[in-house]
Amino acid sequence: MLDRIITGATVVLDSGATHVDVGIADGRIAGLYAAGAAPDAADRLKAEGLVLMPGAIDAHTHFTASPDGVEDEIFAGTQGAAAGGVTTVIEMPHSLPPAIDLAGFAAKHALCAANAAVDFALWAGLDGVNAGQLRALHKAGAIGFKGFLCSPRADGAAPDPTALPAIGDRALLEAMRVAAEIGALVGIHSENHDILLAAQARLRAEGRMDMRAHAEAGPELAEIEAVQRLILFAEMTGAKTHVVHMASARAADLLNAARGRADLTAETCLHYLCLDEEDLVRIGPVARCGPPLRPRAVADALWDRVMAGAIDMIASDHCPYDPALKHNNLPVWEAGMGLTGIETNVPLLMSEGVIARGLPLHAFARMTATAPAQRFGLKQKGAIRIGLDADMTLWDLNGSTTVRGDAFHGRAKFSAFEGTVMRGQLRRTILRGEDVFADGHDLGRRGQGRFQRA
Repeated sequence: MLDRIITGATVVLDSGATHVDVGIADGRIAGLYAAGAAPDAADRLKAEGLVLMPGAIDAHTHFTASPDGVEDEIFAGTQGAAAGGVTTVIEMPHSLPPAIDLAGFAAKHALCAANAAVDFALWAGLDGVNAGQLRALHKAGAIGFKGFLCSPRADGAAPDPTALPAIGDRALLEAMRVAAEIGALVGIHSENHDILLAAQARLRAEGRMDMRAHAEAGPELAEIEAVQRLILFAEMTGAKTHVVHMASARAADLLNAARGRADLTAETCLHYLCLDEEDLVRIGPVARCGPPLRPRAVADALWDRVMAGAIDMIASDHCPYDPALKHNNLPVWEAGMGLTGIETNVPLLMSEGVIARGLPLHAFARMTATAPAQRFGLKQKGAIRIGLDADMTLWDLNGSTTVRGDAFHGRAKFSAFEGTVMRGQLRRTILRGEDVFADGHDLGRRGQGRFQRA
């Protein structure tokens, strides 16, 4: 007997959308059956009129980046992940201490294992001097190694004790060579440090304190140059290389042109697609992020690349700041650098990609689940397929949800999308066969999430 059967839904498989009943046993997908042909099940979930998708994998989250209340933030934040259709998060190395050695990595693992309500994997960090640690971190289960080509500090140091410094070219090449030897992935925040510093110094000298100054302090050129340099390093070292939060269509074009020469992927975020520089000016510090929101023409061009399949996946880059760090009274240069997104990223892709622009359902599944599972080696995740974990989401494409930051989980009760009506309503999120979110109710338990490794 099956533990559960889901009947009546339009099911999005690797091959496309179809009508089958999905059987679940022992937390995995046990069978795909013609209507009425499934064996008996202890629980029958009727889902007529709904769409069944693989659970999303968010490759870029920062639940542990604050030194205060981190246990509760991991739990609440991952409940928010479930409320946003995400069944696996890949947490960045920021923490106190950062995950740049085995001790830091073990501490982060213990925090997430005790508190996460959905499954999780962990990035380790590159700090420019820890190349000798990478083999041990990889063996311990690090899903990849995250590095920054820039820092808000002129000397390239980490901006705070939880963060990472900018990594120079010599150290980056060394790390990428080691990563290539052990088959590990390198993920890079790609902006040219010197270009950013020069732009900000000029604006500060001019006394600029307006929000548009933030956009001008992060010119697209800084991203284009850094991505181009990273592509060359990937080509020369053979390292599997991933560009995080890509905000430039021109950078995406460079990466796509080089795919045959190097092992390259890229993610983008819905705020780089749906918001632009004018929104930054209108919204204020809540919309400050790095890279900054671009002009509308850049965002539209990036949408074109998404619709053409030229961006591999979406991620949230969720940064759960204390709201005091995003307050409108703060000077532009002091506001927190990052947005909320774990509860809106996937629903916005459904709304603005699938419903508004006609993104095919199988492309939605690829970008939110299948591609990240494949890139990060999560062999039990990413698709509705017999034998894989029963991680799934149910959607009502005729429903809608209005973004309300004060209803978010965790401390970061703000959103650059405040008041936006997202078409297509997430009705249920299922983790390894169990409901962790259903019809507005949080059902995930503290510590329910399991550690995932490649």
